[in-house]
Formats: sequence, structure tokens, C-alpha cells
Amino acid sequence: MDERATRARSPQAMKSPPVASPGFVRIRLPAALAATAVTVLAGCATVPSGGVPQQVSRGGSQVQAYEVPLPPPGPRAYSQPDQVVLGFLHASASYAVDAGAARQFLTPALRAKWHPGPVTVVSSIGPATTTRPNARLQPSGTVGKATVEFSGERLATLSPAGQYQYSPVTKSYQFTLLQVDGEWLISELPQADQGSLLLTQWDFEHVYQARNLFFFARSSSPANGKLIPDPVYAPLQSSDSALNTNLANKLVKGLLKDQHGWLKSVTKTSFPRGTTLIGVTISGQTAVVNLGGAAVHTSKTQRQEMAEQLQATLTIPAYSAALARAVLLEINGHRAYTGNLPRLIFDVLGGSLAYRSGDYILSQGSKRFSEPKRVAGPAQFGLADVTALAVAPGDIPRTGQVAVAAKDGSGCQVYLPPGAPSPGESTVPDTPHVLSTSGGECTSLSWDRDGDLWAATGRKIWVLRSPSYQAQLVSAPPGLISGSQTSILALRMAPDAIRAALLIKTGAGARAETHLVLAAVQETNNQLSLGTPVDVGTGLPDPMAMSWYNPYDLVVLDKSGIAEVPLTGGVGQQIETAPFNANSITTNGAEIAVSTSNNEIETSATLGAPWSSARTGSLPIYPG
Repeated sequence: MDERATRARSPQAMKSPPVASPGFVRIRLPAALAATAVTVLAGCATVPSGGVPQQVSRGGSQVQAYEVPLPPPGPRAYSQPDQVVLGFLHASASYAVDAGAARQFLTPALRAKWHPGPVTVVSSIGPATTTRPNARLQPSGTVGKATVEFSGERLATLSPAGQYQYSPVTKSYQFTLLQVDGEWLISELPQADQGSLLLTQWDFEHVYQARNLFFFARSSSPANGKLIPDPVYAPLQSSDSALNTNLANKLVKGLLKDQHGWLKSVTKTSFPRGTTLIGVTISGQTAVVNLGGAAVHTSKTQRQEMAEQLQATLTIPAYSAALARAVLLEINGHRAYTGNLPRLIFDVLGGSLAYRSGDYILSQGSKRFSEPKRVAGPAQFGLADVTALAVAPGDIPRTGQVAVAAKDGSGCQVYLPPGAPSPGESTVPDTPHVLSTSGGECTSLSWDRDGDLWAATGRKIWVLRSPSYQAQLVSAPPGLISGSQTSILALRMAPDAIRAALLIKTGAGARAETHLVLAAVQETNNQLSLGTPVDVGTGLPDPMAMSWYNPYDLVVLDKSGIAEVPLTGGVGQQIETAPFNANSITTNGAEIAVSTSNNEIETSATLGAPWSSARTGSLPIYPG
């Protein structure tokens, strides 16, 4: 399993000093913002800090720490009303742990009653318009009044649980200020998004790091007993060498609270309710986590599971440098678990590329495009009508077998390999499964780890469930696939089989838009459904194809090239340009393959590597 850091997305140096805020938010960030959100979580004790975090080398094999600049000054440092407003917005990022940092920008009357509620995230604000009446004002000591108004895009609001709800709309925000004893203070806050805590995207993306909490899949899941990453943002909170310990404390508290978002229905924690965190210390490369409370009464098996969650959360560098390289679990100061911890995270499996070439479906085998094996042909179905392929991944009974989707009128049939031939038979024809004769052709096929085959057809999702492979319609969340002009361009199952990535198209013609969403796969009474969708990669220009690159990132083909898109919701990192006229992409976690509208396939050894010479073929697909 590859548990390397996919790529460090550390902020670049900026001039203004933002302020760190407490807690962490469960990530649902639309990519156009790079990464912008914050939530207020109770019970956090941190030191507010600001500026751009810088990695500090500790030398040798030490885990990296971070150094964060000091917070911005108070209102007396600013001579202009609009500067005071900007300082207030920066200071608001630390409200939960240091309310005084923001309250000092308010008049005493407003300071006493200001108790902000939900968080509203706004884009980088435009130039402010400041108006100052000439009349002398009361009460005594007030010598000036001004209004500061700016327009900005309200990007999103946050639910109390930290769910990022993308709702972009341009709004006007007006602040009223009074000059008291030579100091400009805010006396009235904007009516727009009244009662919210306003934060700018700049503050968040410069003081938060993307991390993962790891929870176990529930027993009803095909990934039972395996760990599922749940992305969160954790703040960089201090400027001393204890920063890694502070971050570790925050992440461990997240495991104890079990604050799930979109994965809540399919994951669980092994930490019993009532477990308390006595402390986390990091010495060298080892994090020692000391628990109390209900953890005292846990079994040996449960303690191992707690240690496994801690190990994955603190040592896997999926988005940021690891906080430690090893974890020791203690309960009331005594060693609670010793032993080797298994790797419990499903990764994308390597495997051979399958593709269509001429009148056959071929598998390239272990050598790239050398002596490809014919795995299907016109005896089974009409090749001209083939619309999608899927290769069964490892660890399931049909490993390496190729499923084929073909048109059936204006609907879809899926030809499924029957498995090994019976004694005396050299070959067995593929078995057709009619999904629909009028509901739209299959746009994609995807196997999961449980041996089930998923198909997207127009506006519907089907699954052929092992071992009978009877087609079952999958319930989609309300609103995800609605309207006659909405369709599913692609569906890809994650390596753990409980997360699905979907590429949805809405509208038609010049007004058509495509967007990426994630959803958890739920099962009730043997019926599968998709849970609440969350947006990722929102800022990509017209994504047209995607594939799972690893458990934490998608690789996406769009108009501008190929991007690696984190599940944090961030915009992703443009890696390279794509071959001319590329229209599909697939990966096995290392190699990348794309097809073009010229009926050619090109591959590269990894993201960013040179492309191979084009070969004739279409519909390339790696296992999954």
C-alpha cells in the first residue's frame, strides 16, 4: 500500500497576517476557493496565531514542525475605517479560542451583545467604499462616524457540524464605525448574513492544513474491519516547537468525538463514549497518546483498534507531513497496546489495462501493449455498440475479468464474464444482463471490492450484486440526479467500496455544466443507496473524466489538462497537459492512460511523466 504524501499543498508566502482559528472542519470545499472554511467547535484551548505557516527543518529523520507568525494588531494600529474592518475579519478567525481578538474592534455596546452563530465564508473582498458624515455625534468622545461597504461573493455557509454548504452569491456588506477617543470601532455589523461569523477565504487557507481522521467501516460494509479516511482541516495554532503536539491533540479529540459528516452512516470509531484525552506528547518520531475515562474498561481487541486509528491519523502523510512515525497508546499512563499494527487501508490496486482495439476487447498483460490478450469479441456482442468496460480488481473471485457494456436500443446491456469454464469447456460466452432498453446507454462500469459491478446509465445507477448478479436499481440522494437534462457521465467506486465518485452533467448545449461529487454507499435491508453528496473539484474547467488515483485523491481530466484532486474539496493541482483531443482517463495508482477522439491511447508511467507513443484503441480502463 502506498501511504506516501500525494503532494504537499503548503501555502505560499503572503504579506498580510491572518489569524488561526480553532477546531477543525469536516471538509466539503468547492475547489474554486483553493480551500476556505472554518467552524467553531466547543472545548478548544489554543493560542491564536497568524501569518503563513512555514515548515521548520529539525534535521535528520525528525518529523517536521511548523512555525507560525504572530497575530495582527488591534484597531488602534489602523488609521482608516476600512483597515479596521479588514483587521476585524482577520481576527474573527480566532473567535472560538480568543473572542477578545475580534471583540476589541467593536464598540463597547456591540461588544457586549455580539455572539455570532453560523460561519459564512466570503471571497477576497473588493475595494471598500467609505462614507464619513460631518456632523458631531453623541455620546461624548465620539468625533466621527463612517460606513464601510464592500461587495464580495458569499461562497458558503457552515452547518453546526462543520458541513461546508456551497452557495455562491454576490452580496454587499456594510459596516458602521464610530471614532471614539481617536480609535475607529465597529458599531453596526452587516445585515447581510446577519448573525454569522464572517471569514475570508484567505485567512483559512493560510493557517489550516488538510489532514485525515481514520474511522472503521461499519460491519455491514464490504470494507468491514478496514479504515476509511475522513478529510478534515486542522489549524496551525502556535509558533513554538509544541505545534505538532497541538495538532495531534486536536486530531485525537476528533477521533474521540466521532464527529462524522457524509461518512457517518458507514463508519464508526473504536473509542468508547466517555473516553478522555489526558495528553499527547511527541518525542523524536513517536507520539505517545495517553487516554482515560471509559478507555480504562476496553478489551485488548478494542485497544488494538484504537491504536490502529491513532496510528493512521497521526502517521499517514496523505495531504500534509506526518506528525509522527510511530504511535504508542497509554491508558492512565500505562502502556495499553504493544505489537505491530497492520495496514488497514485499501489502496488502488495495480493491474493490466484493458481496451477496445478493432473487433476485440484486449488486455495488455504484464508488458505494456505487448502481445495483448483477446478477452472478448464479436461472438458475444456487437462491438460497434460497446460503450464502457470494467476490469475486476484483485482480491475478488473475478480478478482480471472484463465486463462490457453495450447499447440495447436506447438502453444498456452488460455482458458479464461467467467465471471459470465448466469441465470439458474451453470457453463460456459472456452472460448478458439487460439494465434498460430505453433509459440511456451505460456511460461507465466500475467493480468494487465486494465483487459487485456498478453501472451508470443516463440518469440511473445500477448494481449487479455478487454472486447472483441480478440487476438492482440504486437509490440516489434527492436532487443529485434530477431534471431531464441531468445525466451521469461517470461513476467510480473507491478502493474501499463504500465511497463513490460521480461526474454529473447538468443542462445542455452552451449552458451545460459538469461537476464532481462524492457519496457514501449505504445498505438497508439488502438495498443499496447513495448518501448525501459532497462537492469536490468545483473549480475545474469542465471536467470530463476521472479515476481514483489513491484513497485520498482523484485524477481528473478537464479542458486545461490533468489535475490531482484531493477529497478535501480543494481545487487540486494541475499536473500536466493532456494529449490533444483526450476524452477519457484511467489509472491503476501509478500508470495513467488516456484515450483521444482520434481512436488512440497514450500512457505515462506516472503523473507528470512523458506520454508514450499513441496506439490504436479506445475505452481504456484499469482494474476498478
